[in-house]
Amino acid sequence: MYKCEENLFEVKDNELLFQETCEKLKKHPFESPWKHCFPTVEATVTDFVCAVHDLNFQKRNEFKNFGNEYSEISPPSKNILHKEFEMQLSLLKESLMSVQKMPVDEHLNGIEIFNNICFSQVYVVCNALQTAFSNEIIVVAFLNAILKLEKSLSLSIANALIKYIIYPQVFQIKQNSSRTLLAAILKLSETYTKPVIDEIIVPCLNQLSLESLQLETLLKMVKCNLPHEYVSYCIKNILEHAKPIDNTFSVLQNLIERKFHLENNLLENLTQKIESWSLDNKKNVKFTKLVIGILITYGSELDQQQITVYDDVIKHNETIMKRAAENVIKQLKT
Repeated sequence: MYKCEENLFEVKDNELLFQETCEKLKKHPFESPWKHCFPTVEATVTDFVCAVHDLNFQKRNEFKNFGNEYSEISPPSKNILHKEFEMQLSLLKESLMSVQKMPVDEHLNGIEIFNNICFSQVYVVCNALQTAFSNEIIVVAFLNAILKLEKSLSLSIANALIKYIIYPQVFQIKQNSSRTLLAAILKLSETYTKPVIDEIIVPCLNQLSLESLQLETLLKMVKCNLPHEYVSYCIKNILEHAKPIDNTFSVLQNLIERKFHLENNLLENLTQKIESWSLDNKKNVKFTKLVIGILITYGSELDQQQITVYDDVIKHNETIMKRAAENVIKQLKT
């Protein structure tokens, strides 16, 4: 490396050099455009100093525009905001508890609260509404009301609602949900896809078991309802956060069968996961089906090193589908 002389870049020297450059710019014979940037001797800093009160600012920087005039807006007091919040929350809770007495398509009063609250208030709302969900008819009405909102929910609000209300009410109960309820969940996955992946699909794949209709809904969701642009995101999150169990293998297989293009780094992550899961699942038919699905769909995009990994996985396989897997990998090696 080059060795600089000691004290070559002294601060004082830099200041002198800067001042010299400024003087040259000011006295440039061709009237440098920089000249106006430097104050003359007559102009002093005091010319531009004034007290804050001289500017005559309003106490609150909130103004309303009326043509060319501006007037101050007085924000509502905290007490008023709190009362409105409590009224809306109470109205929504009463509406939910009266759902069975209402016509099917009746508007759910108070549902607009989710367009008006901030993230810090979501947990309060979710906690207050827990006792209102006494049966799945109410859950269906709530889901439909959310989907009919004129203004879509923010991702953070949707995430919280799905995590604290919808997932517990639909996928943590020990009985099969109705097809009407699960159909509403499928519609939700099309509108709020990312929160559904984060707070329904991945948590479901960390449960040791699901009711048959719940699993059927999950498989249909990833195969048909998730928009194409979220397939990679869903696979990535499953690989990172889900348990290597039968339901996970089935969901991944449905995603793979959509034949959506995967980036090289995601294919590499998928290969590494298959390798790490292989010994514990060498007798697992669903795992073997997943391996075959990956090879059929993405085999032409795998490099030689990745093909070798899959070859080793198949060599240790002990299922009745081993021969089928060997035939697929053989074609990729030739």
